[in-house]
Amino acid sequence: MNICGLNFFDGEKYIRVNEQLKLIKKIFSTKPTNIFNIIEELSKEELLKINDFFVSCGDIKLTFNKELISKYNKVKSLNKPILIRDVTYLRIIPKLRNLDVNYFPRFTWNNILPGEKNFPFDPSYNRWLDIKKKYNLHIKDYQKQGDKILFLLQIPTDASLNDLNFNQGGYLKFMIRSINDIFKFSDRDIILRSHPLNRNNDIILKLLMNFFSKTNKVFASKNESLEDDFINIKCVVSYNSSSTVEALFNGINVINLSKMQPCFSAASNNIAEIENLKELDRETFLKKIAFLHWEYNELESKDNRKYLCELLEKSILNT
Repeated sequence: MNICGLNFFDGEKYIRVNEQLKLIKKIFSTKPTNIFNIIEELSKEELLKINDFFVSCGDIKLTFNKELISKYNKVKSLNKPILIRDVTYLRIIPKLRNLDVNYFPRFTWNNILPGEKNFPFDPSYNRWLDIKKKYNLHIKDYQKQGDKILFLLQIPTDASLNDLNFNQGGYLKFMIRSINDIFKFSDRDIILRSHPLNRNNDIILKLLMNFFSKTNKVFASKNESLEDDFINIKCVVSYNSSSTVEALFNGINVINLSKMQPCFSAASNNIAEIENLKELDRETFLKKIAFLHWEYNELESKDNRKYLCELLEKSILNT
């Protein structure tokens, strides 16, 4: 197959993406018939069409300039599969290893978010059991449901919110709609937790606190630790926050309002269920999330790279 890695960036991000693409090239190069080229500028459309699929490190974002958005849209207009590389959802492991999350990639097809089948998955191998044993990970039993609702805010321009930002009027409107929907089914207090990278200047949080001030039901979290916000919580709500994975690990019920989200069938997608949440089975979720976590050191092995290459090529059929 002809494969094209995309690197349209400058400076430090160009260097970082180039290194990421080199590793992906090594993965696909385990199959001798694969040809992997990295491009920095779009050439003639005829040359782009010879590629069977493209590889992108991250996805288009609302904050990209017009030229960069135009480049991504041109690639997408070819209607070829795009393999998107992002970082692991198992964020506890980079913390345990004391390594940057970029040493732990994940891969999905055509969307930065996982769906049911758009990522490399081997149902015959319970990869989760190996990861769990390697890092001595523990999944807590479901906790007794508490009194408050925790709503996890996300970075409003993040690629995981592209559907909201490009098709549904933006993240702020989504948040207002969702909080109003919660009030239709529950009279519980709602705690809004800022994304850690937005904590010091969360404009969305400030706007929401002002918008819902008269309800006396919406509050901003004052806790640094996510685990502290899990205390006395009935459930966690988000669009598709990666922190909902940690909620499930801690035995907290989750409602993710995007169908493309990392908790799979272990999360509800329906706010109407907020007062009657069931303890959903997490076994399938754990098996799947393990295939959205790869490690640079394990990919030093040619056998492991070959295995991942085969999985990626099989999963392309589901795009």
